[in-house]
Amino acid sequence: MSEFLGYLIPGIMTGFVYALIALGFVLVFKSSGVLNLAQGELVIIGAYIFYAVAVSVGLPLWAAVIATLVITALMGLLIERTVMRRMIGQPLLAVILITLAIGSILTGIMILVWGPATLSLPRLFPDGGVNLLGASISYSRICFMGVSLVLFAILFLFFRFSRMGLGMMAVADDQQAAQSVGIKVSTVLALSWAIAAVVSGIAGILLTSVSGVHYSSVGIGLSAIAVVLVGGLESVGGVLVAGPLIGAIEGIAAGYLDPLTGGGMAEVSPYIVLVLVLMIKPSGLFGWKRIERV
Repeated sequence: MSEFLGYLIPGIMTGFVYALIALGFVLVFKSSGVLNLAQGELVIIGAYIFYAVAVSVGLPLWAAVIATLVITALMGLLIERTVMRRMIGQPLLAVILITLAIGSILTGIMILVWGPATLSLPRLFPDGGVNLLGASISYSRICFMGVSLVLFAILFLFFRFSRMGLGMMAVADDQQAAQSVGIKVSTVLALSWAIAAVVSGIAGILLTSVSGVHYSSVGIGLSAIAVVLVGGLESVGGVLVAGPLIGAIEGIAAGYLDPLTGGGMAEVSPYIVLVLVLMIKPSGLFGWKRIERV
């Protein structure tokens, strides 16, 4: 049992970071209807930015984190202002492909500026861990879960009680109706991209603080796509459930199936779950089932 929990619990805690990355997908999709295929690149470039301000510039860790969040927010605003706003009213496929192109550009910037080597970030969390039900859990995994839950709580309060948050929810439901009551849709879309970039940057810092940062890690966005589709493209709560679920399945697959198959099952398992869930519930576990009256 302790061996099983040793695979399960760390997987769940890593899954909370997957949920953060998936939250970026949800924020952009809810406000604009666009699936942002550059999400993985936003995650990793956030980690590179943290490396630049913490190591290259030499800022203290707390200042480096704040600077990274400010820079990533500005980057999100820049992407929305210069590219995505000009695509309003264009075919949806063209808009989605634009996000794919943005991701490729960001990858090229990472290689050009920081090179192909894996870079080590300053350690954010103490070494060691705790023993939980016989399973050894590192402090970094515990912090993954703690930071993610705090961010989800902040965003929940923002959407529920702030004027801008309520405006974002109105735009997500119906852009034309929101505009008719005085909500500036362009401002909401810009804010959605900014928040998505900030959340992605935090997720990138968390993940790469343990493993190091490399441009090839942008594939983490693919795992987050599985999370967001399983949870539901419109559901913030759905990704909070689906992230730990996918993380747990990955952890178990890595512990029990990878040794039998020679590896690879941990990477494949999220998509197996995705196919099974969408076969039963095409809108995801908590997605909206749209009903149109003819």
